[in-house]
Amino acid sequence: MKKIVQALTLLLFSWVAAQTNNHLDSGNHLYWEKGIQLKASDFRGDGKEISNAAKYCDTVGLCTVGAFGMFAVLDIPKRKRKRGRLREKVYIVPAFEYAKSYRIKEDSLGVEKQQIVFDIHELSARWMRRELKSMVKKMDAYGTLSIWFKTIEGDTQKMTQQMIDAYTHDVFITPEPGAYQKWKAQIDEKLEELAEFITTKEEIQRFTSGGPIREDYKMADHVVGNLFGQEQKD
Repeated sequence: MKKIVQALTLLLFSWVAAQTNNHLDSGNHLYWEKGIQLKASDFRGDGKEISNAAKYCDTVGLCTVGAFGMFAVLDIPKRKRKRGRLREKVYIVPAFEYAKSYRIKEDSLGVEKQQIVFDIHELSARWMRRELKSMVKKMDAYGTLSIWFKTIEGDTQKMTQQMIDAYTHDVFITPEPGAYQKWKAQIDEKLEELAEFITTKEEIQRFTSGGPIREDYKMADHVVGNLFGQEQKD
């Protein structure tokens, strides 16, 4: 059972940390914004090319699958003498990739169920922003975000996958009446609780532009890894 959940989760979840200079074309990705709703036409991939896609459609009803991820980048002031007066900036944006998202067949609730996965990524982005803000409150100094960025990013990735594992299990593996509606209500409630940390248009612009949106900033070349090491356990 656990292997099935993990396999389905791989179809539902992908994590992208945008610490590269690749240009992110808005024609390839749909970014999370308030009120955004996925449409059937957004799923442009060919499910026939995906291993086990037809099997999961037939066995557990997972016939519509979105390719989701989260872009996260740290920008710092270009000039060292300005570091301190100017602080680091973190940009986090949940994204949906058109070409890797697919529908095996007509599925009345399939798109709506994938919208929940998109919203889970937004919830994770808000949580990450809140945690980073909390660290800055504790250590109000230049360098705080650079130190904590990768650690909190890793924690966010883990939390996101755990939520999607649970969602996949409840809605697809062992579905119960009302499971989808229950998850939707829970995610909507949590999004409202973290409303002040919503994804902004400035953050989306950071990725659609392909680089820093302020001339006096550059993308950080190096950021600290997980402060607790790779062997951290629950």
